[in-house]
Amino acid sequence: MGLLRRIKNVLTGARQAEQLAQINRRLERLEAQGETLHKIWLRTRHVEPSIQALLRAHYVEPASLPYPERLTTQRFRLSSQNQEDGLTLALLHEAGAPTRRFIEIGSGLSGGNGAFLAREFGWSGLMVDGHREHMQQVGRRFPMTTAVAAWITRENVNDLITGHGYAGEVDLFSLDLDGNDYWIWEAVTAASPRVLIMEYNSMFGPDRSVTIPYDPQFDRHRHHSMYYGASLTALTRLNARKGYRLVAVEPAGVNAFFLRHDVAAHVPACDPSRAYRLLEKYDVLMQKGEDVFRYADEHALQLVEIT
Repeated sequence: MGLLRRIKNVLTGARQAEQLAQINRRLERLEAQGETLHKIWLRTRHVEPSIQALLRAHYVEPASLPYPERLTTQRFRLSSQNQEDGLTLALLHEAGAPTRRFIEIGSGLSGGNGAFLAREFGWSGLMVDGHREHMQQVGRRFPMTTAVAAWITRENVNDLITGHGYAGEVDLFSLDLDGNDYWIWEAVTAASPRVLIMEYNSMFGPDRSVTIPYDPQFDRHRHHSMYYGASLTALTRLNARKGYRLVAVEPAGVNAFFLRHDVAAHVPACDPSRAYRLLEKYDVLMQKGEDVFRYADEHALQLVEIT
């Protein structure tokens, strides 16, 4: 009886091992299929917005619309994250582009909002980002630009602009640092862009005029993803002092567009409460009860009120 029991146990163990092996093979297949689906999604996620852009171009006449919709309805994507390319072109059409030069602070690996101008229109540009390996790739991807790896601070931003030959008037200045954006732009005196694009933190809402305090070593990854940058109202007030007016926000709720006061006077200023859009993922967080102001209080993080 003992021998029979041992034989049964061996057979049972063999069956279990085979069943586990089958389960592992199925899981591996599912994982491979999941990776394939993710790759397909990455390649096709911009198809729907592109189709919508074509439909707007066919059916909507921008000249029949008031501002800022006259600008935002012209949005489309060639390489930007949220269809900023079309809106940028619309504004450059209004403002003119005599220098065909841009500055991109916080370009990332994609090249930022100026990337399509370099790739499609042959513009020259200064692209700056703190990630050295990324900027080596950016330099290879955009040979007509100057790709610089540097950590951007108030203290070095003007030297970077001047030292690489981009002082004075440029047609476009794009700033996206996810941190000290307000303070960096406040410090810029070396360049005078006709069109300015700045990322704002829509989690701060349309009414509060706040920014994080200046910290030259600020790293967004040390905090909750909500705590960074400045509100749209704070950036609008800063730009009013620097001679710029808010004219549009792209509908995704990430980037705000400004014009220099002496450029395209027929394009009116837009009140931030009128232009403001909330980023969809922040809307989801707010529905779950997340609040950036409460988070700052609970973690003793300061916010600077801009008056």
